[in-house]
Amino acid sequence: MAAVIPGPSDGDRDGRRFRVDARDDRRFRDADRGQLLLVTGLVVAVSLVALVVLLNASIYSENAATRGIEAADGEALEVRAAAVEETGALIDGTNRDRPANHSEATAAVEDGIADLDEYLARAYADRGGVTHVAGDASTMRNGSYVTGNLTANGTGDANATLAADVNRTRGFVVEVKPDTLASTNEADASDDAFFIEFGNASNDTREVYVYESDDNVTVAVGENGSDPSVVCSTPSADRVGVDLTGDRTGDERCPGLWAASAGSLKGPYDVSMERTDEANGTVTATARPDSGDAVGSDLTATPAVYDAQIEFGYRTAELRFETAVRVAPGEPDA
Repeated sequence: MAAVIPGPSDGDRDGRRFRVDARDDRRFRDADRGQLLLVTGLVVAVSLVALVVLLNASIYSENAATRGIEAADGEALEVRAAAVEETGALIDGTNRDRPANHSEATAAVEDGIADLDEYLARAYADRGGVTHVAGDASTMRNGSYVTGNLTANGTGDANATLAADVNRTRGFVVEVKPDTLASTNEADASDDAFFIEFGNASNDTREVYVYESDDNVTVAVGENGSDPSVVCSTPSADRVGVDLTGDRTGDERCPGLWAASAGSLKGPYDVSMERTDEANGTVTATARPDSGDAVGSDLTATPAVYDAQIEFGYRTAELRFETAVRVAPGEPDA
């Protein structure tokens, strides 16, 4: 039998077949890589969507929780402010009633805080909050409630001691009748005008002059007898209050009035009224003595509670808030 030797045409055909198979294999590999990229992209996209959903859920939960806490905090601060305000009003009301002694004064404030506790508990029970306000007589410091007219009160001259050996002062208001004030100016106020003087053991003094100028009640402050500087002025009225510890004259702010006077003195000080024949009106102050229970005064000084500490608490399902607060109504920052 004769052997059949493959001819060129068969080899070309086989070669073409081989080349076609190689191209198909490359196409299959390219298709596999495309599918892998597609699947990978899909996985990444799904992962990003899931991440965004989880992040949004986390942010929403945190915001919701924060809003709940902030609301509860706001209500706690609201109740705290009410407790402080009402305790301050209770202290001043007790002092105005002129108790016979300090024990009677502290007992009245202590009883009043207990009544306030019951009132606040009823008022906030409907909101789901539990309040607690307590005050103890042992935390209350004694002082003197000083009142009187702007006169020397029988001292024989135009000067009078309002309060001696004072450690702190609050609610210090001089109410004047403008038509009785000396009519002068800044340059001559130290020689003509009624003034309140603060002086300490080191002979440092601060003077607050009150006088009439161009139909205004004007307040000027000096130190150690130097020429005073005007700190504020307000239109005259039937009566004008000069709130020394509150930095106000009439209905207007008078920044720096207290800090520029007694607020900058070191150590205990005496407070006196000078040249009282150049003014008419009244004065009120609550003073804490540096030692003892009362300050010396030529005016009417009665036992008073200077300040008190209250224990305050407020609880809800989301919040527990407790703090101790010192209450001294009308006390300056300086």
